[in-house]
Amino acid sequence: MNWLASDAAMVRKLIVKDWQVYQKQLAGFVAGMLLAMGLVGMGTPLLASAGALLLLVLLLVVGSYAIQSSVMAERKEQTQPFVMSLPVTPMDVFWGKLLANFAIFLVPFLLVGGGLLALVLGTPRADGAVPWLVVVALFMLANFCVSLCVVIAVDSEGWNVFAMLALMTLIGPFLYWVSTMHGIREHLQGDAIVWSPQVLGLIGGELAVMAIAILAAGWVHARKASFL
Repeated sequence: MNWLASDAAMVRKLIVKDWQVYQKQLAGFVAGMLLAMGLVGMGTPLLASAGALLLLVLLLVVGSYAIQSSVMAERKEQTQPFVMSLPVTPMDVFWGKLLANFAIFLVPFLLVGGGLLALVLGTPRADGAVPWLVVVALFMLANFCVSLCVVIAVDSEGWNVFAMLALMTLIGPFLYWVSTMHGIREHLQGDAIVWSPQVLGLIGGELAVMAIAILAAGWVHARKASFL
């Protein structure tokens, strides 16, 4: 099985195609996130909570919309056969879709993650929340990564939607779990940034989940000799 793309230039064209289709919608999402960041930065508990919730919702929406418009919509609207007619291999399409969606998602993800870290470190807020922010941010990235890999590897729209909704429902319980976990909760209100074993273990687990998801989706495509 060949895991590498056969034509890097073609993969780059596939990435640019998806980026150009999505860039206007992405600009709208980024504008909404900047507004939400402003609410968080105002400092009052009510506005900060509203802004944080809006950021979470927008991150979920931007990820699911990118996946649906660049992968699921092509199957539903029968535009994927056009891509198949190009001189590309299944792995070219796999890397093109994977990297294009990551590029699209990483723009708002880095904006939100970097902005929240700057707010914590640049204001009187407790710096001890930094590890918690990193763990939650990586969970959101892993959530997106697994959703994307399932959609790329599985042709069934029903299973794709089920997987995305199931992963979204894990966010609330995960936030509660990490906020009450020993090694995290006692440092949330402190000024010291403590990378406890629990935090490092969660970070390692999240990175491992993303790697496994990418490898599994790549394995499915690498087994294909052609699109037929």
